[in-house]
Amino acid sequence: MMERSFFRKHIRCTIFWLSLALLILAASAAQAGTWEYVFFKGTQYPLKVVFIKGDLPGPTVMVQGGIQGDERSGFITAQLLSRSTIRKGNLIVLPRANVPSINLCRRQINVDMNRRFDRNYNRFYEDRVARVIRFLLPRCDAFIHLHEGSGFYYPTYVNNLRNPKRYGQSIIVDTLLWKGAKHSINLETTVKDVLARLNNGIPHDYQFQLFNTRTFDKATSYPEMRKSLTCYALAEHNIPALAVEVSKDIVQLDWKVGQQLQATCLLLAQFGVEAVPPVFTGNDIKRYAATGVRVTVNGRPVDNGGVIRLAPGATLDVEPEQTGVENFEPSLALFASDRPGVNLIGARRMALERFSNLELRVDGSRLARTRVAWTGTMPSSPSDDEPVFVCWLNGNPVFVRGGGVLHAVLGDQLILEGVYGGKKREVVNFKGFVAIPWNNTGQDLGWEIILDPENFLGHYALDAKIPGAQRFKVVRETPGVRPAHFYVEVAPRQVHALRLADRHGQSLLIPWSKGGTYSLPEGEYVLQEAWSNGPDSKLVAMVNGTPLNKGESFRIDADKAASMTVRQATTFGELGTMTFTASRLAAAQPLN
Repeated sequence: MMERSFFRKHIRCTIFWLSLALLILAASAAQAGTWEYVFFKGTQYPLKVVFIKGDLPGPTVMVQGGIQGDERSGFITAQLLSRSTIRKGNLIVLPRANVPSINLCRRQINVDMNRRFDRNYNRFYEDRVARVIRFLLPRCDAFIHLHEGSGFYYPTYVNNLRNPKRYGQSIIVDTLLWKGAKHSINLETTVKDVLARLNNGIPHDYQFQLFNTRTFDKATSYPEMRKSLTCYALAEHNIPALAVEVSKDIVQLDWKVGQQLQATCLLLAQFGVEAVPPVFTGNDIKRYAATGVRVTVNGRPVDNGGVIRLAPGATLDVEPEQTGVENFEPSLALFASDRPGVNLIGARRMALERFSNLELRVDGSRLARTRVAWTGTMPSSPSDDEPVFVCWLNGNPVFVRGGGVLHAVLGDQLILEGVYGGKKREVVNFKGFVAIPWNNTGQDLGWEIILDPENFLGHYALDAKIPGAQRFKVVRETPGVRPAHFYVEVAPRQVHALRLADRHGQSLLIPWSKGGTYSLPEGEYVLQEAWSNGPDSKLVAMVNGTPLNKGESFRIDADKAASMTVRQATTFGELGTMTFTASRLAAAQPLN
């Protein structure tokens, strides 16, 4: 293994040149415009996207890290890149594509997200995230994927760690030359030009190699790569696409991040984007996950050796008060010992059953573990005839008596909390939903269930009274307890209207018409609200392909219509599109 002294020397050298470049350019450069949007906000799988517009026009390149949660270098490098100054061109960065797998430091949760791009799957949260990634790629001119692989790739066998079946320390392409419908893409030349500069000063055994998986060859040794994101970007969108892999067997994380960042910047330059990353040190990388993080539960901090006292039946109020160093912006997760994998920072919890501790993780690393002490007794059941099921619907508590019906809308978030006053470890099964695909025990308590009937096993769907709705049965299957059930009825989501504000601040009510056209005076309009038969937080409005937060504006010009598409916030499924055109007179009805 390489001497630690070399890593320290090389990271200092890399940081010096990055810092010098930043200082030289900062005096004369206007700051690049940065805009952020979080898809699937409020779910267990938020996807933050950072859009950076450069000072000078140029191509747009997308860089993504964290699609596999045990590859730490990739998401740290991508996060640092999202803080870059872009001198020329544009950058779209997805720092942490797979937050649940990062929180648990696992390659995958349900399925490998980097094997979900050969078609439009719709089964797990990974498929919803992949849907957004596929949506973003058409606006890009190139794609760079950041990974961390085992060992050291080498075209011939040297030893167990250095051979053709290893991925580390390589730049991976699916083919050397891609002959697209309109033009050819020479990935071999691009990578070799970068390697000539990247490897300068790195000892031979740790230099990066060009790794061609020959994905499109019939006899390829890597047929699974046909389902990968780089293959999709190259084959479907005819844009250069490649992956930068550092080695998991190099333990110096700061060195790996420095090298991966340098490789990415060199590749960006090849594609016509000039990026200047933020200034950081090796110590910044080593310490970021334990710096500036504070999470409280019911006002008490989660820290090592501490105790948080809870009353049975109490609701946990989880608040991140400090979320880490800004340049690194780590993902925070708080897990209860009885529900590992359910992040309480993004999910409500009523303590109907005791658990022993709470664990705080920062980008998958355990920062603190706090013991839970219980005071008092569990609440009693309100009656002896039918049990009362406790649920969270879109973050709000709901109590459903056995035999009852919980009415919901497509895309709503449901968490089954338990049975009020239950005396045993309860088992509650949402028929048709599978919480853990490889271990289907029928226990669905605590898991976030996105109410999309297409995600459920179809033969469990029941007829409902509402046209187009589907009903599913939720069953109490606790051993030694009389069975009970209730129903969840999922109605289609219907968009009713939009509320916009003109440049004078006057609100306008726009009836929603899927596929329709609406005329408004030329100018700027602010999106105030989108109304449907469910909460507006479950809708995403997009104008000409760009997501729009409430309170943000869009423009209607005489020579360019504005196309507004409304999608489900939790699934990214499309609900319809309206076109806004410019007219001399307002057709909308002002609101008093």
